[in-house]
Amino acid sequence: MQENENIRDALLASLGHDLRTPLAAITGAVTTLQRGETDLRPDQRTELLDTIGQEAARLNRFVGNLLEMSRIDQGVVKVRRDWVDVGDAIRLAAERARKTHPGRQTRVSLAPDLGFVRGDQDLLSQVIFNLLDNAHKYGESEVSVHARNEGDQVAISVTDDGPGVKPADLERIFEKFFRAGGTDRRKPGTGLGLSICRGLVRAMGGTIKAESPAIRRRGTRLIVRLPLAELPQDEEAR
Repeated sequence: MQENENIRDALLASLGHDLRTPLAAITGAVTTLQRGETDLRPDQRTELLDTIGQEAARLNRFVGNLLEMSRIDQGVVKVRRDWVDVGDAIRLAAERARKTHPGRQTRVSLAPDLGFVRGDQDLLSQVIFNLLDNAHKYGESEVSVHARNEGDQVAISVTDDGPGVKPADLERIFEKFFRAGGTDRRKPGTGLGLSICRGLVRAMGGTIKAESPAIRRRGTRLIVRLPLAELPQDEEAR
């Protein structure tokens, strides 16, 4: 019981820190704008407004991840069984990642014969975005996403060029609130993104794993595999 209490307190402290950080940045920027309304240069005002927008979006992602994790834990995530174009889901996620991380490279490579899966396009796109968002946080310059058919599965991989993940942590990074690297490399976030990915991928009948190093003894590659689904003839004809 005491151990559970200690874990709960540690998690609450971690979340409190991560949620207060964007709030403090937003409050500081707003206060500066209010007090320096006539003294600020146009470029300074623009920079402060950009800060408010970026931190508000970051806060929104934090809260969204918390709510999504709560739904997964309670078993109330409703996964549709539609025909999902994997390429479309990836392109949507990549475009969102480019807007979230302006100035960072997000490269997309899709096999020409990429198949369909049965599932929920919105949830699959959210999974890929979470992987890209995580890769941009820990990568140093470029993130790539590749997708191809592998036997009776579609394999989607997201690779970064960061310092990589220790072998002992390759499974732990999918645990709730776990973040690799220690306090000296603490990154903004709730530590829920990859845990949410695992929950959603499993709900769609797939698997997710991490490999590190990924490229030139660096980086991490996260691989999602989902069962291929053949389109019925009436869908192919459309």
